[in-house]
Amino acid sequence: GSNPFTAISYAFGAALGTAYSYGLGKYVETIGGSADDAEDLQGAGVGQARFAFLILLFIFVGKFRSAGLQEIPSIMGFFTYQIASLSQGLKEYDD
Repeated sequence: GSNPFTAISYAFGAALGTAYSYGLGKYVETIGGSADDAEDLQGAGVGQARFAFLILLFIFVGKFRSAGLQEIPSIMGFFTYQIASLSQGLKEYDD
């Protein structure tokens, strides 16, 4: 049968992905003032933030695996938001 924790794991990953994207948006807004420095700053800070969220995801899944949380659905959930924002960016690029 289907494991109820698959949906919970997916939702957890999606929630973390959403929080990550929200945080990223806020971060980009704060550095948006100076376009010249933005590229340098964005490269460093965004990369670290991305890894921090992935590490957080793995830590949580590791801690709660015994409770039924699953790695794959959590990771899939996390990247669902990335795919959505990527396709949004591609749509804007077409216009």
